[in-house]
Amino acid sequence: MDKAIKKNLIDSYQVDGGFIVHDCEMLEKIFSAYRINPKTSIDRRIFDLEGITHFFQHGVTALFKKLDITVGDYVLSLGEGSGAPSRLLAKLIGCKIVGIDINPDQIIKAKKCAILHGVQDKVEYYEQNVEELSLERNDFTKAFCNETTCHWQEKGKAFKRINEHLKKGAKIGFNEWLKGDKGTLNNAYSIIPEFTPLYKNGIWFQENLEIYSKLLEKTGFEVLEMEDCTDRIDIKMRSRLKGIQLEGDPYINVMGSKAKETGINYYKGMLKTHYDFVRYGIIIAEKK
Repeated sequence: MDKAIKKNLIDSYQVDGGFIVHDCEMLEKIFSAYRINPKTSIDRRIFDLEGITHFFQHGVTALFKKLDITVGDYVLSLGEGSGAPSRLLAKLIGCKIVGIDINPDQIIKAKKCAILHGVQDKVEYYEQNVEELSLERNDFTKAFCNETTCHWQEKGKAFKRINEHLKKGAKIGFNEWLKGDKGTLNNAYSIIPEFTPLYKNGIWFQENLEIYSKLLEKTGFEVLEMEDCTDRIDIKMRSRLKGIQLEGDPYINVMGSKAKETGINYYKGMLKTHYDFVRYGIIIAEKK
């Protein structure tokens, strides 16, 4: 990955960025205010607070079900971010997971949050560029990526490296941001002012489902299922925006009114990009 793009990508996912990336200390205070114990609860508010995910907890658990993940699986999570999907999986299923992310700040946060959730014995996190993935093990039985391949410059190279770490017959699943009808989110900066403050520019490499299918087939996978789910995600995000606008006292008491304003601006800006500059898709494939 180009160094300038890598820097912009890392800078986009900081506590003081265009949207709220909660650190572990913030999350402890928020969970306490809501009287939620992250070690024992799978309350959807935990997942939705821990990261900006457009598929939300329901969409991530649906992906796990499509992959038929069981307690005996060894799971590889690509573009892990702050680790929320793997922590959820560890609590739901109890399998072992390895999470990879290019952002060192997110890896530090993921390790701290694993302790907060009491799943540090189930998850491991490594700072790596997935396009150059190199782990000691190549016996992963499942793999998934939640909303991250849109940042990968060389998807074919990444898929090849991932394939080499999976057992034959291993399934991989993607919840992904796809190219919109008028281009990628890079094209939105000059057209949609509300989107401009949310992320650094130049970090978007979205493709359509047809390109994903061709790249996966070329790198040793058989595509089992593909779906454009943009309509469903759009509805859920609009509902989430209404929820933030009505956000109660516990969150505001901890984070302040500025945090509420930031959340509202994020969803308003992203919703303006839907269809034209971003679509959403689900892909399930299997190593040949």
